[in-house]
Amino acid sequence: MRRIVVRRITATAVAALMTAGCSFEPEQSKPPPAVAFTPEMAESVLAKVVAGVSRNGVADFCVTFARSTATCETLLRDALRECLLPGDKPVVKRSIHLPATDEYEETWQLVVQGRTLDGQKYVSDFPIVLSAGKPRAVLGIYWTGQGYGRNMDDPPAYTVPPQNACPR
Repeated sequence: MRRIVVRRITATAVAALMTAGCSFEPEQSKPPPAVAFTPEMAESVLAKVVAGVSRNGVADFCVTFARSTATCETLLRDALRECLLPGDKPVVKRSIHLPATDEYEETWQLVVQGRTLDGQKYVSDFPIVLSAGKPRAVLGIYWTGQGYGRNMDDPPAYTVPPQNACPR
């Protein structure tokens, strides 16, 4: 008797749910919400890179801080060949959000200004991307006045590269 009552209650509950438009399909798992990529995240990457240089110099700099290690190493070699070393902590003059496209990932392009170790002013682009869900510097080099216009040979007008600082 008890089984019959339980079956009737269950059948009545199922019928009521079906009438109400409910279904017993398994709930689809929702993708995790996208991480909001903020300028504060990008600026924290810059702060870590600057602190790392202050602590350790440029030894293993590219491996530690840059996502594009080979390009970073090339730029770092060029900077060292011209005796350009970072000086004071740079200031972020502007943050430019570049949404993802079919060709490029979402990027925060920080425009940073500071002085090299010998006191020369620089203004550089410093791109930050999300790499495996974490913000990371694309190149890491911030003190050479690099700019990323249409191509590397056509930097934006706002960049200011320092001059060769090697003794003559």
